[in-house]
Amino acid sequence: MSMVIFLIALASGVPTIDIESTCRSARTAALPEDQSAAYDSCMRDERDAKEQLRRNWTKYSPDAHAACTEEGGLSPSYVEWLTCLEMQPGGSLSIQGSGQDVHRKLP
Repeated sequence: MSMVIFLIALASGVPTIDIESTCRSARTAALPEDQSAAYDSCMRDERDAKEQLRRNWTKYSPDAHAACTEEGGLSPSYVEWLTCLEMQPGGSLSIQGSGQDVHRKLP
């Protein structure tokens, strides 16, 4: 069964989201004089993150895909999804993915 889920995740690719809606929120949150630049920057960041996800989607596990992109989880943002996936085991920001072993027990 897990092989079927894995193949579906590989076949489906990066989920599609409405980045304009996401970036309208960034524009609204900015100062009036910065709203246009905030929107443009957000759109550029989202497009870049989507492209990076498209190139690297298959390197992340189906469990990582589900954890980072499921509804009710992170807001629909390619930037946030990319960061989440990179922090998953095997991702470029994970402790395991960095080649460092810093697992230790907290007091």
